[in-house]
Amino acid sequence: MSNDTIRIMIISTIPDMIAEHHYFIKHVFPDLKEICKDYDVNLEYVDLIFSMSKVELSQCRSIRKYFESIDMNRTFFFCFRGQKLGCAPTYRDVDKLTLDKYPELVDYIGDISFTELMIMHALNPFEKHGECGYECLPPVKHSMFYFRDEKFLNNLTDSQKELYISNGDDEDVFVRDLKLAMAKDFVFSNKLEFDQKEDNTHINIRKYEGIWDESLNLKDFLCQYVHEYAELNDVSYDDLMDLVSELNLYDPQGSFADFKCENKDLKDIIIEDFVNELKLELSK
Repeated sequence: MSNDTIRIMIISTIPDMIAEHHYFIKHVFPDLKEICKDYDVNLEYVDLIFSMSKVELSQCRSIRKYFESIDMNRTFFFCFRGQKLGCAPTYRDVDKLTLDKYPELVDYIGDISFTELMIMHALNPFEKHGECGYECLPPVKHSMFYFRDEKFLNNLTDSQKELYISNGDDEDVFVRDLKLAMAKDFVFSNKLEFDQKEDNTHINIRKYEGIWDESLNLKDFLCQYVHEYAELNDVSYDDLMDLVSELNLYDPQGSFADFKCENKDLKDIIIEDFVNELKLELSK
């Protein structure tokens, strides 16, 4: 290791994964941080959605900011994935400097969601154009993907399903499902490629399920998560909530109270995965 700090980067669609983000920062990250102390490592937590400012969002610089955040430390990458594809950026969402810096983006604008672009840049990075010419970046060394089982959908009303599945009224369901399947296949195919190389790049994939609780409110989880994140990263809660307001989130009733994976608490599985990857990273 070249330094004593590791950054965990996390990405998912929003707001259908707010409960998972809250679960991670409240119940998982504190234990991971304590474990890292035993290895004399400081652990930082970066939510890629919150890595930009409201100004950067308004000036169409969000993708560039996301990519730059990933490029700062290509060590650990976490992704929670459900049944929502996520919205695809259009050319109105991307400024010229971003396209100049990552020219390969032109092949995906309007077709690939923000979340997929982040995953693609983590696993199979877009070529980067800098002051010294084009740069080919390495994949993130340790990526962990957690795919939520779709069984929970049977417990939701039609209006609730809109939050967890739909990307808009004009959405073609067949196309959405096909694109989501292709997005997950991208992760699996990269895992197969990395496993065959037997190098220092690893992808872990798990399937988990959520326990639905109708009495909970997702907006409460969102506010709690933003508060925890602001304190952890010493940033302004109000600024983060201003950014959240730009994401047009509404206030649905019901959310997940707990998560399970392979008959264990998801927390225990994530910690196990992380410790295994941490040992590999520190052994180099």
